Amino acid sequence: MKFYIFSLIALIGTQLVAQTKVEAEKRIDHSEVPELAFDWLNDAYEGKKRIKWYEQQSRNKRVYEAKFKWEGKRQSIEFDTIGNIINIEIQLKFRNIPEKAKNTINTYFSENYENYKIKKVQIQYLGKPDDLEDLIDEDEWENITTNYEIEFLGQSETQNDLFEALFSYTGQLLELRVIELPSSDILKY
Repeated sequence: MKFYIFSLIALIGTQLVAQTKVEAEKRIDHSEVPELAFDWLNDAYEGKKRIKWYEQQSRNKRVYEAKFKWEGKRQSIEFDTIGNIINIEIQLKFRNIPEKAKNTINTYFSENYENYKIKKVQIQYLGKPDDLEDLIDEDEWENITTNYEIEFLGQSETQNDLFEALFSYTGQLLELRVIELPSSDILKY
């Protein structure tokens, strides 16, 4: 029995590291975005202007993303191809994560990487469309799941890569992916 539990834990651990994020993002015109996404955005953010729209294509999915500033913070709202909201991500400084979660995340980094450098932190909100809308326009937190998405450079004995890690609100690692940059992102002239 212990062998099976250990094997399962080892398999889960390798699944976390084995995932790779390959994503291509391109700017698109608002006319290419599903109307359902516009309707949700207008209801939640009450007619926000100056929205930049992007289409993200990865190996197994395509999403639309609205990017803009709201109340001084960079917002990123993802929608599926029909226009249903997937999540809200708001840029955040690592120091603004609650202390207990920040300590748990720091422990993960120090135990798994010889060196690491945090590049980007976002707080991520998940929930049903109406609940996410209420979060934005009424500051209601009912049925909202909160995570932290952290992009970082990590160096260990076996790896030296750019990673994207998803941590729970309490700082527990949920997902880890190596970010594979398209060749056009690597070459800068």
